[in-house]
Amino acid sequence: MDAVQVRVGVLVGLALLLACAGQTGQVTSTSTVATIETSSVPVATGPLHAVIPDAPLLAQASVEGSDCLFVSAAVSLEDAVHAYIVGFSRNESQVMVMSWSEGGEISQADPGVDGLDVALNLDHPGPMPTSVTQQRDGTWVMYGFGVPATPGAKPVFWRALSDSPTGPWGDPAIVYEVGGPGAWDAAWIDFPNVLVAEEGVSMLYEGASDAEPDSSHLGVAASTDGITWERPASPSVSPGDCEDVTSIRMPRMLAIEEDWLLAFFAITGADGEPPIHVAAGQDPMHPSCAGAEVALSVEDMPDSGGVHSYALVRTASGPALLVESLDEEASGSSVWLLPLAD
Repeated sequence: MDAVQVRVGVLVGLALLLACAGQTGQVTSTSTVATIETSSVPVATGPLHAVIPDAPLLAQASVEGSDCLFVSAAVSLEDAVHAYIVGFSRNESQVMVMSWSEGGEISQADPGVDGLDVALNLDHPGPMPTSVTQQRDGTWVMYGFGVPATPGAKPVFWRALSDSPTGPWGDPAIVYEVGGPGAWDAAWIDFPNVLVAEEGVSMLYEGASDAEPDSSHLGVAASTDGITWERPASPSVSPGDCEDVTSIRMPRMLAIEEDWLLAFFAITGADGEPPIHVAAGQDPMHPSCAGAEVALSVEDMPDSGGVHSYALVRTASGPALLVESLDEEASGSSVWLLPLAD
């Protein structure tokens, strides 16, 4: 199963349900699901690569009722990491937030995201969060994607508000749709990443045109309030800008001290699963392929049937990839925390 090379946002429910069709969760859920060991990996300054630990952060079937654990979004506050995981099994899904501090235990909570689908009128699997950020007034804002529950609908971006990075989330609203006829993002849009910088608020996302629906690009929309967006007339990064790349998928961006990191799946058309590229020294308003190097190949992951989803996250020890790795039969998945080092 080549899960990443399908349009993850539009087909994520189908891809994961097919992957999880063979099993149901066997482990009883508790408030503590794992323990993190303290890492000494420093903040990297050069080309980055993922450091593979001995064991996953969340083992397959470690969460009751979930065989596949889709890494949806992650945010850090002081020394704590809050990761949004969408658990799938058969015809059901649930959005969870896993929180931990380095050297501590992981707690699991319901952030109240699943209930947003009624107000947003989204089809299964409902609202998929991809970005959590804090506004200048202290309010926390979540952005994500979904497909309206109407025939022939195309993906939309939504947002919700909270007083905490872990929810509960409310006041949902759809804030972005596909471009008009002939636009570079007219066919579909996916994976919004909203970034608050001194220059303003930007939203990095992927999109594709009707003429080339299987070749996605990265664009940056700008806003002053995070609600109304100035749509880019052209993408910021196209596959032709990156060597041997035919499509760019699942972009992520992260601020580390005074630097910005960009990560993405690089589809090359070659056999095998696409690697995750990471580039430092990025401008959140004008990202590029400059300096992008392979940080993680599927072959690096132990007993992996493919990397299906991931997020960039800041830990107390520096930047890291939070990666969902499918098992070799693609019947379930586990989540790994991979420090990035040079």
